[in-house]
Parts: sequence; structure tokens; C-alpha cells
Amino acid sequence: PVVEFLRSIGVMDIGRFLTRIPPILGFSVERELLPKWKYLCKVSSDARFEVTKFPAYFSYPLDRVIKPRYEYIAQVKHFPTRLIAVERVISFGDRDFAIKIMRDEDGGIAFREFAETISKPQKKNNKSNNKKRPKQKRATQSFSLLLTEKEGDLK
Repeated sequence: PVVEFLRSIGVMDIGRFLTRIPPILGFSVERELLPKWKYLCKVSSDARFEVTKFPAYFSYPLDRVIKPRYEYIAQVKHFPTRLIAVERVISFGDRDFAIKIMRDEDGGIAFREFAETISKPQKKNNKSNNKKRPKQKRATQSFSLLLTEKEGDLK
């Protein structure tokens, strides 16, 4: 089923793909691969290109890593997610993602707090959920750097 799925999404060199991420053969298409693929299609301009370039995308947890980062980019940074390569978004740890990729100057605190709030199930009529959160300030630095920097510049 995994090989059929990869073919269906346009992966041409299945052998190369599998050598780059062998554990994918044990993944559930319905529970793991398809939801991640559908999400990537929403946030990326060319999902097929992105997974071919970075097959490890499928190894990251959707609800704990992938969604929080893309939602942070869109909701907090107000930046189009389609302009950032998937590898840059998810291959770093949370703190490095916030500092090196999103240029946060708070040591990653804003991202950590954001990720915690969206990953927790919201309860209705819970007073703690009605607290006003401090308004996140918009990114002041140009994101053109984000699009042009090479990976080596980030290490």
C-alpha cells in the first residue's frame, strides 16, 4: 500500500525515496501518510516536489510538529506558508525553528506557548481558556532572508 500511495502522489523514483526513509514502509497510509500529505497540499505550493526533496517529512508527527509550525507561521508571523521550504520548517528542533527560521528574539518562548495552546484540546466554558493572551507582535524583520539563506548559514 505504501508504494502505491507514493506512486499516486507523483513520486517517480520510489527506490531512491525508500532508501532515504526506509521506515516509511511500515507506516499506515490511512492513519499517517494520507493526513500528512493532505496537510502538506494545503500549506505548500508543490507538495510532490517537497516530499521528493525531503522524504523525512512523513516521519514527523503531524499534530505535534508539522501543524503547530505552519500555524505559527500563518497566524502569528502572518507569512505565507507556501513560500518556505518544508525542510526549513520542520527539520530543526522547536527552539531552533523559532530562533533561526522565524527570527524570534525571545529564545523560542512565543512559539513554545503557541504550540502548547494549539496542541491541547480546548474545553468549552473553561475560564482559563477565556483569558486574553498578550497580542503577538508581528515580525519586524524581512522574511526575504528566510527565503534566500542557505542551510549552512543557519548552523
